[in-house]
Amino acid sequence: MNFLTIWVYFYPIIMIHAGIGDLRTMRIPNRLILLLLAGYTVAVPLFGLTLPELFFSFAAAAIVFALGFLAFSCRWMGGGDVKLLTVATLWLGAGNVVTFIFYTSIFGAILTISLLIFRAARLPVPWRGPQWISALHRRDCGVPYGVAIAAAAVLVYLRTPWVAAQF
Repeated sequence: MNFLTIWVYFYPIIMIHAGIGDLRTMRIPNRLILLLLAGYTVAVPLFGLTLPELFFSFAAAAIVFALGFLAFSCRWMGGGDVKLLTVATLWLGAGNVVTFIFYTSIFGAILTISLLIFRAARLPVPWRGPQWISALHRRDCGVPYGVAIAAAAVLVYLRTPWVAAQF
C-alpha cells in the first residue's frame, strides 16, 4: 500500500469522527474543520487537481457556505454543520455537490424522524446512564445534523477522483 492509497482514508476517517462527535456532544469542533482544510491543501498537489477543478470546488463550497449561513441565520442549522458542509463540498468537488446535498437531505430526514420517534418513546432505564443519550432524548435538544453530513460525505466520496485514482 503506497502513501496515496493511505491518504485516501484521511477524509472519511475525519468525517466519521465529526459525525460521531456531533452525535455525542452536539458540537463539531473547529479543529476538525481546520484538519480537513489542511488535509485538502496537502491532497490537491498529491492527486494533481487542475486549476479549473480547484476553482469550481471553491465556487461550489462558497455557494454552499452562503446558503448554509442563511440557514444558520434562520436557526435551521448550527454553525458547525455549515462549516462541515462547506469543507465537505470542497473535498467532493462541484460535480458532486448536488448528489452530496441530496444524500445529506435524505440522511437528515431519516435522522430527524428517528429522533422524533426516539424522543416520543420513554427512555429505557439502562439508556439513562450515558449523558449523550439522555441529551438526545430531550425534546429541546437539536438534531446532530453532522451525522447526516458525514454519512453523505463518505458515501459520495467513494465516487470522487480521490478514490478512483487509487482503486
